[in-house]
Amino acid sequence: GKQMAIDADLNAGIIGEEEAKKRRTEVTQESDFYGSMDGASKFVRGDAVAGLIIMVINIVGGLIVGVVQHGMPVGQAAESYTLLTIGDGLVAQIPALIISTAAGVIVTRVSTDQDVGQQMVTQLFNNPRVMVLSAAVIGLIGLVPGMPNFVFLLFTASLLGLAWWIRLV
Repeated sequence: GKQMAIDADLNAGIIGEEEAKKRRTEVTQESDFYGSMDGASKFVRGDAVAGLIIMVINIVGGLIVGVVQHGMPVGQAAESYTLLTIGDGLVAQIPALIISTAAGVIVTRVSTDQDVGQQMVTQLFNNPRVMVLSAAVIGLIGLVPGMPNFVFLLFTASLLGLAWWIRLV
């Protein structure tokens, strides 16, 4: 539909050849992006489902081991092995989240004249709202008891300063 509208505008003389070429490139990039996002969302969904299945297997297996092998009451086995399963799930899901994010960035990258590094820097540092949102998340993490508060709050201040500087430039 968009390609046909561009062709119609070109044939009617509303836009020139260069503008039509630019619009076609934008439509192609948009189409590539949405196609890549479809694949990335299926990958991430599959990873999440696999994580949930592994969690259920760990809980059931832990209950069986606790009751049968260690002679624990069901309640105590459920408490112990559910807590261990949650810890195992967090340990397994944090790297999986990082890998999924990296895969999403790579898969959804639309080919342009810029290389990957330039695209990431442009997307991360072009809009100060990204820095403010990141600062808010890191600041909230920094307020959690037991976390290295000073380091997180220092990063928060740095990101807020960077957002302010980007807004001025």
